[in-house]
Amino acid sequence: MNLKGKTALITGAGRGIGRAAALRLADEDVRLMLAARTEEQLQNVCEEAAQKGADAAYLKTDAANPADLDALVQTALKTYGRVDILINNAGVAIHHPIHELPQEVWDLTMAVNVRAPYLLTKALWNQMAENGGGRIINISSVAGKRAAASNPAYAASKFALCGLTESLSQAGVKQNILACAVCPGPVATVMRAGNNPEEDPATILTPEDIAETIAFLLKMPPRVLIREAVIELNPSGVLRDF
Repeated sequence: MNLKGKTALITGAGRGIGRAAALRLADEDVRLMLAARTEEQLQNVCEEAAQKGADAAYLKTDAANPADLDALVQTALKTYGRVDILINNAGVAIHHPIHELPQEVWDLTMAVNVRAPYLLTKALWNQMAENGGGRIINISSVAGKRAAASNPAYAASKFALCGLTESLSQAGVKQNILACAVCPGPVATVMRAGNNPEEDPATILTPEDIAETIAFLLKMPPRVLIREAVIELNPSGVLRDF
């Protein structure tokens, strides 16, 4: 599918997977509405996208704040008139075993990782349907497929996001709204490094790997329905083109 002229709203777009996805879609001439908490990062991504010839705008947004999310939707629609692609990427990963898990960490994790995708999807669903359809990419994790003792809040939120995506996928087919959960393994991001300071980033996936997967999913012909994509590093060590 040709993505030229489509409009994508991407949360968590200031760095990591969100930034990589924005720049990859800029290559497809997608119009970008970018959101994150750090304005300077958003400005930098917009400048990089503009260098690729893409039309990019941003709004500083706290995904844990419903009022910010509502303002984001209204700004996107005012700026571009429509949103064709929603990439729910903003995330929180604060790891504590259950007996040490503060309630405020649980609440924040659920607010950003689950409630924000729900609110943005709900706000944009009808306009997608009225405009002929849309695509929703929810960035989950392999932690949404198999949990660990150290990350009950994060795993619960990512399992929930996979469940939400499955429901959206079933609900949206007749309206040409296709939803897919992307479940990456470890990715070399600032958030990952904070939880795994001893890990060599060269031994895990890159944000660009996930961005390429997102572009692949968005460019699939509409008769192809991919509900979930699990992305892990090739374990063979043979990392070369064939």
